[in-house]
Amino acid sequence: MSVVRVDARDAAAVTDALLAAAEGMRNAEGRRGATQWIPSRGTLLATGDLHDNLMHLQAVLQLACLDASPDHHVILHELIHGESLTGGMDTSYRMLVRVAELVLAYPTQVHPLLANHELAQACKLRISKGAGEQVQLFLDGLDWVFGDEAQQVSDAVDRFILAMPLAVRSASGLFCAHSTPAPFEVESADVGALDRELDPARYTDHEGIAWQFTWGRGQTPESSRRMAERLGARLMVCGHAYVEQGAEAVSPELLLLNSDHARGVAVEIPLEGPLPSATELAREAVFLATVGFEE
Repeated sequence: MSVVRVDARDAAAVTDALLAAAEGMRNAEGRRGATQWIPSRGTLLATGDLHDNLMHLQAVLQLACLDASPDHHVILHELIHGESLTGGMDTSYRMLVRVAELVLAYPTQVHPLLANHELAQACKLRISKGAGEQVQLFLDGLDWVFGDEAQQVSDAVDRFILAMPLAVRSASGLFCAHSTPAPFEVESADVGALDRELDPARYTDHEGIAWQFTWGRGQTPESSRRMAERLGARLMVCGHAYVEQGAEAVSPELLLLNSDHARGVAVEIPLEGPLPSATELAREAVFLATVGFEE
C-alpha cells in the first residue's frame, strides 16, 4: 500500500494528518475505551522506545511487512524526545507525523501506544532526557519550524497523542503497553479502566491508570506474574525501562524491549495458538541495526 507522505514543514498538512489519524485511532475497529483489541491471528511486531530514531523506525517497518498481509501488526511507542537536537531544538514532531501517515495508510495494522514522554508533551509536564527539558525543547522546535502556526500544530499533536490507546491486546492473551504498574500498585490498579474512555483530567493523576501504564517502574518476577493474572494476560510486552541488550525477560510473563539505542531490537509474536514466553521471545529479538533495507 502506498503511504501518502506529508510535507512536515506545512502546518496545515501536518495538522490535518495528525487530526485525521487521531480520529482514526479513536474509531478503529476493536477499540474499546483505552484499549485496542486485535484479532488472534497473524503476527505482531513488538517494539520498545524509539525516541525519534527514524532509521530504526524504517527497520521496524521493513520487518513488519505490513503489505504482505492485513494480519501483520506493529506497535510503536515513545516516539518523541530524542537526544539529537536541531539548532538546540527538538524537531521530533516529524516522527509523530510519520506515524500518523502510517496510521492513515494501515488503520487496522499500525498501533501507536501512549508512552510517558508523549503524555508529558500533551499535558505539558516537565520531563528530562539527555538533551534537557524535552517538552520545552519540543515546543521550541515547533516555533522554529511553524512560526505563527506553531500553536495549531501543537494542539493537533496533543489530540493525536491523547487518541493513542494505553494498551494493545489480543484474546489469545497478549498485552502490550508502554509499561505496567510498579509493584506497590499492582493490587490497587483499576485494570477495568483500560476498557473505558479516560477522563482527560485523569491523564495527570499520578495514581491513575494512564500514569501507571506509562510511568510504572521496578517490576519484579513476582509483581509481573500477579499483574498478568489481574489482566488475564499470558504475555506482557513493554518498553520504558533501559535494556542494555535490547530485550530482557523479567519473568516468563513480562518482556521489556528497547528500540532506540545501538542494540535496539524488535520481536515478532505469533497471535494465534499458544503464545511464547517472554524468555523465549528475548532469545529471538532482532537487532534493528542489522536490518537491510530494500532498494
